[in-house]
Amino acid sequence: MMKQVILSLILLLACLSCSKDDAVLERLDGVINDYQQYITQKEETLNDLKGKLREAKSEEERYNACMDLYRAYQDFSLDSALVYIKQSLELAEKLGEQERIIDTHLSLAFLYNYVGMHYEALEIFKEQDVTGRSDWLRRSHFYLGTNVYRNLSLYTVDKKQKDYYRQQMEICRDSAIAYAPDDVILRAERLEDQGKMQQAIELLSENLPDGLTTREAGLKYYILSEIYERLRVGASAGMKQRQHDNQIKYLAMSSIAGIRNAVREYIALRKLAVLLYEQGDIDRAYTYIHRCIDDAKACNARMRMVETSAFLSVIDSAVVKQKQDTRNAAIWAAVVIGLLLVLLAFVLIVLRRKMNMLQHSEKELMRVNNQVTDTNVQLRAANKQLKDTNMQLKQLNEQILESEEAQKVLNSQLSDANKIKEEYITRFMHLCLDYINKMENYRAHLNKVARKRNFDELYDTIQSTRYINKEVNDFYNSFDEAFLHIYPNFLRDFNVLLRPEAQVTLKKNERLNTELRIYALLKLGISDSTKVQEFLRCSSSTVYNYRTNMRNKAINRNTFEQDVLAIR
Repeated sequence: MMKQVILSLILLLACLSCSKDDAVLERLDGVINDYQQYITQKEETLNDLKGKLREAKSEEERYNACMDLYRAYQDFSLDSALVYIKQSLELAEKLGEQERIIDTHLSLAFLYNYVGMHYEALEIFKEQDVTGRSDWLRRSHFYLGTNVYRNLSLYTVDKKQKDYYRQQMEICRDSAIAYAPDDVILRAERLEDQGKMQQAIELLSENLPDGLTTREAGLKYYILSEIYERLRVGASAGMKQRQHDNQIKYLAMSSIAGIRNAVREYIALRKLAVLLYEQGDIDRAYTYIHRCIDDAKACNARMRMVETSAFLSVIDSAVVKQKQDTRNAAIWAAVVIGLLLVLLAFVLIVLRRKMNMLQHSEKELMRVNNQVTDTNVQLRAANKQLKDTNMQLKQLNEQILESEEAQKVLNSQLSDANKIKEEYITRFMHLCLDYINKMENYRAHLNKVARKRNFDELYDTIQSTRYINKEVNDFYNSFDEAFLHIYPNFLRDFNVLLRPEAQVTLKKNERLNTELRIYALLKLGISDSTKVQEFLRCSSSTVYNYRTNMRNKAINRNTFEQDVLAIR
């Protein structure tokens, strides 16, 4: 029994190691999980077609609607497809167009061939005369013959009869290709039968990316899988595995295309399930074969049910055996785990004794550690006191440094204030002397005019503002000269605070304008708007507007005036 368990575990590990993280199989698993979604989409399409049939007003429209329903049901529900193709046949007879009647008979024969009624399909094929008909109808006729004779050759046991059917199939296929030379599938099948496998692969692989999921692509994938299956025969070990992997890949891709198009009558998924079973992927094989049998029942494809049932019992038995082996392995694993637990308990007892011995040593060690801890506590206390003292010294040093910095700033401000005071006192004294002289000259001028009793000139002179304006301009020029003498880089530093496009530009021979004088006064400590307007001989609103406009031009509006005060 132990040998059987070990063997089962080895086989299980081998199966797990052989399983491949194959992206196309994972994609197929996802499509199968979404199976109901594709069936729902198919049923919605069928309901739309049935609605068109109900709304059809003429025999022509009813015929076209019935044929569309036949094609939609052809690989979804064979019984429903049979109902609509027979209705189409009756309508074709009523319409009386011979080519349409032949086409409808051929469609019925295709359906008979699907359900396994090969001789009935052959009889319809032989009854149809397509001489002189259109190329597409002739191609359809011979394509039917190709499929019917192929199936007859596959299911007959008489070698002579098989060779005859095979010969007829090739004749029909050559005729179909003659009327449809661009039919890739027929040409690829002929190349395959002629042994030209590589040419057939190249032909089928043209314009066929791996993500294609149309029904035509699904058929091409299936033929490619058959080609790789034939290439496995007689190939070397390495090439045989490669051909085997390609066969699985294209069977999976064909199955994906079939399921996404809600095809229930197929072969690819069944063959894929058998291959996966042979390589040990029992779980996938079980899922795929049951999907096949369910679809065959839903489609009422009796021939597919018979073919699938032959493998269903084998795969089900393998799943049952796998589950039994897993259960047995689990039982023996539980026994082994129980023994390990007993061994673990024995080890724990031994360890417990060792732990008791260690506890005594730990107590002695703890006593020594306590003494060391007490010493460390005392050292930490001493270190803390030393740290506190260092911290106090550091704070005291920082306060001294701050005091020194504050003293430097104060000294600098006092120096600037003294410089300004000295400059303006000197200029004020010169200005006062100039005004005294000017007033004396003005008085002399008026006295001279008065002595001449020229009262009109005296009145005009008193009324004229020319003298006052000149004195005001002289005063502003003197102020500008004094301010720029103290702050020679004021205009340059002032413009640095403004946006490039808003910087102040002075006229020729102009030192300061009104806006600059406002901020010159601010720099000198005169921020009161009343004093500023008296100095500049303008209204308070004008001063306010000048200051607001200049702040709006500043790079940093919120700190603009503080930045002006910081100019040196």
